[in-house]
Amino acid sequence: MADNKSVPDAKSGAKAQAAADKAYRKASRPWFKKKRFLFPLIIVAIIVITIVANAGKKEPAPSVNSSPPASAAAPATEAAAAFPGAKKGDVVGQAGAALKIGDATVTSAPIANGDATFAATLCTATTLSNGSKETINFNAFDWKLQTPSGTIVTTGFSGSKNMLSSGEIAPGGTASGDVCFDNKNAESGQFVVLYQPVFSFFSDRAAWINNH
Repeated sequence: MADNKSVPDAKSGAKAQAAADKAYRKASRPWFKKKRFLFPLIIVAIIVITIVANAGKKEPAPSVNSSPPASAAAPATEAAAAFPGAKKGDVVGQAGAALKIGDATVTSAPIANGDATFAATLCTATTLSNGSKETINFNAFDWKLQTPSGTIVTTGFSGSKNMLSSGEIAPGGTASGDVCFDNKNAESGQFVVLYQPVFSFFSDRAAWINNH
């Protein structure tokens, strides 16, 4: 009977020894082979790889337009002058137009040949209306004539029996008369009648274009 009991005891001792050996081998494995250490290491490795990958990404460099820059727009050209010698601020109209200069309305009829007893002349019938509340002055020497050759001549003393005189115009009043100029060269082409009061606060100049 003693022999029968010794067999199970031997088997139990062998199993215990095997379990102990297994536990010893497991405990003796390097730390990096143990599962409980591997999983955290894998997680850390994934995080490190992700950070490195993101750090390696750079913002795309701004694209450089290799096409040549568009040429700057050419400056706008000023409108052609209404007539040679026209000034900024001139009030320009065709012969016969009523032009407003300040509070005055001035009219110059188309030029016509005047009396040529002493010399050839060109005359224009003029009318001035005072729309202001103040008295204004008028004078034949407020008028000039620009000839086709570019010469600017002042008023003469002959050419009409109804020459414009000088004086003052009360508010709401009018004055009229002919203004004549020498035309001894008998020019033809574009004439410009110019009106700019000598003694007035009006700074604008009126101009009437005539073809004669």
